Parts: sequence; structure tokens; C-alpha cells
Amino acid sequence: MKRFFAIVALILVLPASAHAWWNKDWTMRKQLTLDTQAASVPAEALSVPVLVRLSTGNFDFLSAKEDGSDIRFVAEDDTTALKFHVERFDKANELVFVWVQVPKLAAGNATQHIWLYSGNPKAEPVADSNTSYDAQQLLVYHLSEAQGLPQDATVNGNHVSQANLVYVPGGLVAGAAKLAGDGGMVVGSAALQAAKELTFSAWIKPQQPDGELLALGGLTLRLVAGVPVLAVNGVETRSAAPVAINEWHHVAVTVGQGVALHVDGKSVAAAAGTLTSAASMRIGGSLVGEIDEVQVSTVVRSAAWLAAQVESQGQAGRLVKYGEDKTTSGGEGTSYFTTTMNNLTVDGWVVVIICVFMFFIAIWVMVSKAMLLARAEKANEAFAEAFGKMSRGLAELDDVASSHTGQMDKLATMLDAFKHSPLYRIYHVGVTELKHRFPAAGGEQGLPVISSRSFNAVRASLDTQLIREGNRLNKGMVLLTIAISGGPFLGLLGTVVGVMITFAAIAAAGDVNVNAIAPGIAAALVATVAGLGVAIPALFGYNYLTTRIKTVSNDMHVFVDEFVTKMAENYGG
Repeated sequence: MKRFFAIVALILVLPASAHAWWNKDWTMRKQLTLDTQAASVPAEALSVPVLVRLSTGNFDFLSAKEDGSDIRFVAEDDTTALKFHVERFDKANELVFVWVQVPKLAAGNATQHIWLYSGNPKAEPVADSNTSYDAQQLLVYHLSEAQGLPQDATVNGNHVSQANLVYVPGGLVAGAAKLAGDGGMVVGSAALQAAKELTFSAWIKPQQPDGELLALGGLTLRLVAGVPVLAVNGVETRSAAPVAINEWHHVAVTVGQGVALHVDGKSVAAAAGTLTSAASMRIGGSLVGEIDEVQVSTVVRSAAWLAAQVESQGQAGRLVKYGEDKTTSGGEGTSYFTTTMNNLTVDGWVVVIICVFMFFIAIWVMVSKAMLLARAEKANEAFAEAFGKMSRGLAELDDVASSHTGQMDKLATMLDAFKHSPLYRIYHVGVTELKHRFPAAGGEQGLPVISSRSFNAVRASLDTQLIREGNRLNKGMVLLTIAISGGPFLGLLGTVVGVMITFAAIAAAGDVNVNAIAPGIAAALVATVAGLGVAIPALFGYNYLTTRIKTVSNDMHVFVDEFVTKMAENYGG
């Protein structure tokens, strides 16, 4: 019983949670799926700074404030606000780069998500830059400054003390730094000197195959002929393959109980070694090329953490997937069409109801006629085969009238087998007319000689039945023509009436008021859509059915000619 009530409670809670809204002051939101399955993140990763790229393709800049200060990020529970900071908000080019701290990334999960909120003109800016990273993050250089020395984006303030570089506005992530191999960047920190473990990572775009990337005490990371080489106290370990020149690559080094080298999110080399304390660190000392997103942590980051960084920041990143925009006024279940229907006036509803009635009649005609034609075509095919056998059998009989009438009656009496065949009904009329001109069935009377005038009379009876069958096939098709021609005119009527109501509302209000004209405009538009919604499918169905009816009619005309010709061949004078 307790389990039953728990399930009931869960069912009651799920709809509410599915449509929950973090704060009604924010009118827009978007779901950001963190697909670790597609990104091949091998294990759970904690406190991951995830890069969110926003552009006109995935974000409505008109809904946000001019400076983007109303942007917020909320956890999957739609309650917990996430820490974040904006690296660049470029309103002119409509580009945004935001770093969001995700507390936990589950491995192999294609449904985990967070929420992006915007659309609050009264929102105050938040400054989470100093708290967007965990306590183990020693420094982060975004390298998006316009001038001066690179600044640390963490709370630690480990800014670069000296540097030889040129800022590039278009790097991998917002801005980057261009190095000429003449010293790079130097940073000193007491925390760095006291660290027992370390993780260094950066994006590089080398223009030459050789150059120093990192120097920290006895630890160095270099490019040698394009191959990343890690050395600890003189002991080298290297990647098996070189990195491509003039392309962005992610390189990372972890030092703890051993050292490991990662390239583009994958571990490529490992060796024994420990961290040697040093008062300063040189980054990109002899690198010729560009560098971006330099990060240093005082812990050994996991392979999953580094893989998430690559899949979040890289140009072909697969971690973040952007959902559709939702609004408080209709994004979660109410559409603009529903709003329009709510404003529909009585005259508009009259037109819509008539059009709906016509639509269902048209559907009924199309479905029933399609079924009728399908049965007729199938039965005609079977009857044509049986008639061919019967007509060939007549030529093999002797010249006794009773034998011929018996042969024709065998087919004429098979009503159950061919009741859906128009050809059978025409044949039945023809056989009946012929038998009137035969002698009595008894005895051994010979075959009659039927004159051409008699065959003309038989053909007249066949043509009469042919017309009846054609009328039967075309029965109800006029309803489709009414829907095709009448639907648009009804829509036009609704449009005209809607415009009349609009002008009347403007005159009554004495001003062009949106609330006064909305019902008339809605009635006009909905009536037009309803009329076209009837006419278009009816037109398609009419053309399709007409083609099939014409095919069956042609078969009937051919059969009449074939029947008269074959009977005249056997019994003509």
C-alpha cells in the first residue's frame, strides 16, 4: 500500500517538475544537454568548467539584455543556480562565451542537462568569475584581454608577471595570444611552489614544429619535430604521433605519483616521476604560434575531466547540445496558434466549423472511394481472367445452343466471387440479352445466327450498364469538388468578415489598439487557414481518385468492345 501511494505521489509530482520554471521573472529558457555519451567521457568528472558558446544559431539575442547581464544557468533540478562567468559578450557580432561550473558530469549519459535562462530586463549583473572554478584550480588565463598582461580568472589572482605576446581577437575561445618564441609568459606563485601535484593544460596552434610549451623546475614539455615530448628530471616520454601544424590541439600534463601526457583529450604517454618545486613557471617560452585557455590545477585531474574540457572547448566539441527556446507565455505547451484560437470570434468559429465539417466529409469520400476502387480493380482482374477462359471454351464446344448457354451461365452465376466487379455486372447484362436470342435450352437445337441489328441492341444494353457503372464510380466525387472550390471561398468570407470587424473595432475604440483588432485579424487568418486546409487535401485526393476511376472506366469500355466482338465472332451472321 505504501508503494502504491508513493507511485501515485510520484506521478502527481512529475508533471509539475517537468514544467517547473526556476524564476518567473525570466521569460526565456533553453535546455543545454551535456551528452557525455557522444563526447566519449570515460568516467564521472567533478567540478568541470564547461564552455557554452552562444550565437544567432542557438540563442535569441533580442530576448536578452544589451550587456547579457540577465543570463543565468540552473542545474537539472531547475532549482540550483550554477556558478558561471562570461568571458566575452559581443552584442555587435552576436557571440557569447560563457564558462559554467557543472558540479558533476555522469559518464555515458545522453540526457543530463542544465538550463540557460534569459529575458529579464530588471536583472542585476552577477560576478561569479572568482568562484566559477573549484579550490584546486590555481590559475586560468583566457587570454581575451585587449592589452596588458594576462589576468588570472580564478580567485587566486595568479596573474602573469612578464610576457612577450600579441593578443589575437579571434582565437579558439574568444581571444588568444600569439607567441613569437621569445620568452612566452612567466608566472610565479607561492601556491605553485608548495604544490605536490599538478595539472597543466592549454590549447596550442603551432606554426613551427619545435618549441617549448612548459618549463617548471625539472619538468618540461616541448614540441620536437611536431611530437609532444614530456621530460621529468631528464627522463623523457613522448607521444607516438606529431600534432598538425597550424591547427588547434589540446595538450595536458599531470604530475602526481607519476607523470602522464594527454593530447586532444587522450592519454598518449606515461612515466614515473614526481613534481619538483619551483618558484615560477614559463609557458610557451619558445613556441611560435598561438596559445589559448591555459589552466593549472594543484591536483591530478582525471582523464574524464580532461576529455570533458576538450569536448567542451574544441571546435568539433560534442559535449554541449543546444535545445529549443522556451517561454513562460507558451513555450511549454501554449503556442501562438492556440492564442489565436482563443481570440477567434463567433463568425470565425462558424466558418471554421463549416470547414471542419466539409473536411471530414471529404475524408470520408476519399477513404470510401479508395476502398471501392481497390475492391473493383481486384475483382476486375480476377473476372477478366475468368472471362478469357470462358470465351476460349466457347470455341471448343459443339454447335448445340444448350452447351453454349450453359458455358456462359457458369460465369454469370458466380455473383459471390465477382460482386465487386463492374465488368461482371456488364457481362451479366450482355449474357442475359444474348440468351433471349437463343432457342430454348432443352433439346439439341443448333446455334442461332444473330443479326447485326440484334448485336446493336445488345451493345445498347451494355452501354446502358456501362453508364450506370460509371455513375456508381463517380458517386460522391461532387462533394470533393465542393470542398475544393467552396473551402477557399469560405475562407475568403471569413477573411472579409474579420477585416470588417477589425475596422469596426478601430472605429469603436477611436484608436488603432492591438487588443481591439486582434480578434478580427485572428478570425480572418484562421478562416483562411481552415478553408485552405479543406481544399488542399481534397484537391490531392480528387486528382488521385479521378485517375483511378478513369482507369477502371477504360477497362469497362474495352470489355464492352471485347464482349461484342467475341460474341459476334461466335454467333454473328
